[in-house]
Amino acid sequence: MEQDELEEKVNMAEELILGLVKRMEVIESELPEFLKSFLEQYKETLASISGQIEKSNKRYDDQKISQQIDKVKDLVGTMPKVITVKNEHHHHFGAWSKNLIIGVAACFLITASSVGTALYLNHENNLLAANYIKFRAIRQIAPKWGHWADTTYIRNPKAMEENTIKLENEALEKAYAEEVARETAEEAKQARKRLHSLKKKD
Repeated sequence: MEQDELEEKVNMAEELILGLVKRMEVIESELPEFLKSFLEQYKETLASISGQIEKSNKRYDDQKISQQIDKVKDLVGTMPKVITVKNEHHHHFGAWSKNLIIGVAACFLITASSVGTALYLNHENNLLAANYIKFRAIRQIAPKWGHWADTTYIRNPKAMEENTIKLENEALEKAYAEEVARETAEEAKQARKRLHSLKKKD
């Protein structure tokens, strides 16, 4: 059994070698023709390249190039390895520069505060305009209350301001008390529902 396998492998090797021999014969027969056609095709190009090489060799003398390389090596050898830099000019802000920086900072602060003040005043102006329109509408609908507000304010503005604040606080307290009462009533209602559902279960 092993002998048959060996014979098969030997036969395969012989076939491979024969194939390689045939290919080599083909290459040997075709290679000279290929080289000949290649050389004929690129003969002029190769000639011009060789001419350029000869010209460059004539133009640059080997001795001069080697001399220049030696000079550069000598220069590099004489240069110090560490180059120290003397800094004689110390940069600092002068009187003019300091004044300029202070002036720019002051202008920036003034501009920022002016813009902030303008925005605040614009907001307040919008609120005042809205309140004035509301007051005019109330005066048209309820002239008696409008007249009362006008006359009371003219007589004593400070007292009217205090009275208004007092009325606003009372209204807030009343609204809060109503909200608490509503919540406790809702909680009591929920508690009654829970108690009723527990009684049903019993």
